[in-house]
Amino acid sequence: MHPAAWIAWVLLVMVVALATTNPLYLGILLLCVVLVAVLSPRTGTGVTSFRALLVFGVVMMFVSIFVATINGSYGEHILFTVPGPEIPRWLGGLRLGGPVSAEGLAWAVIRGMVILPIFLAFGVFNGAVSPHRVLRSTPAALFHASLVVTVGLTLLPSSVEDLRRIREMRALRGARGGWRDLPALVVPAVIGGLERSMRLAEAMEARGYASASRPPASARLAAAASAPLYIAGAWSWFYSDWELAGVAFAVAGSVCIGWWLFAASRQHVTTKFAEEPVPPAERAAIAASAAGVATVVSMRVMGFGALTYNPFAGLPGPEFSVVGALVVLFCAWPAVLLVLVPRPGLRTEKELVRPVEVAR
Repeated sequence: MHPAAWIAWVLLVMVVALATTNPLYLGILLLCVVLVAVLSPRTGTGVTSFRALLVFGVVMMFVSIFVATINGSYGEHILFTVPGPEIPRWLGGLRLGGPVSAEGLAWAVIRGMVILPIFLAFGVFNGAVSPHRVLRSTPAALFHASLVVTVGLTLLPSSVEDLRRIREMRALRGARGGWRDLPALVVPAVIGGLERSMRLAEAMEARGYASASRPPASARLAAAASAPLYIAGAWSWFYSDWELAGVAFAVAGSVCIGWWLFAASRQHVTTKFAEEPVPPAERAAIAASAAGVATVVSMRVMGFGALTYNPFAGLPGPEFSVVGALVVLFCAWPAVLLVLVPRPGLRTEKELVRPVEVAR
């Protein structure tokens, strides 16, 4: 699939995961991400990075449960009590130990279920899309920011590959593996990653890579004014009765951002010898993902679809809505395209890239 389609899917998963606290919907979302991960094309480093993100997400879930256990929690259904010192209230109400309730553990599990699909979605994106394709598909105004993001995307696979290579070399020399040898594995990998990044930065700076003139002063002032306008719009909408003023501030901020993007795009000139078109089916999926994001946000604001769940209200059973479940289930749309459309690895380069005519 095109990188823009993968980015739209990752953003949809992030919004859905952060907008709901219903464990039923989070379970459906996790199954959708796993289904896409099974069907998505992956390279060797992509598989390794996906496993690393999966392990990290599971570890974060257990860390959340452990923190909720040692800090104690409030609720009606007390499971057990963790002994701990009594801390005065004037120290900020910090708790170490105390009664642990089923409500607190349920809330910790829900927090972990929110984090895990996001990590897995980034793992799928990192394995299915080449960073060079992401960089080539970004707008000219966001080229420098996308370059930083692209370098960050290559950091995890390269670090995991360095760890694997160092571990194999140590095993060939007869070194024993264990927790004591962890510094001997991590330190060389980190140093190698830093040296590789420094060499890349020095080479790009010596060649004047991505150098461009600054946008005009009006565009820079518009970009600086966009943040105060958005803040004023949010304050007017949520904390005052001037809702129309909030909408006006938000529109003005969007216009300022649009003017800066237009001006910055004209200052950065790029030459493309090949263009990767977006198929019509993926364009429709991108538009549907944007509509899904707007739908989820609207449902959360209006309280429709049983997206929220509060275990501290007596630990009730989570509600289930068919509409909410269908909206969450829409996050599996890449699986449909991956089944119906042949994988890019099975097509030729001419089918993936369309040449662009260059004026002589």
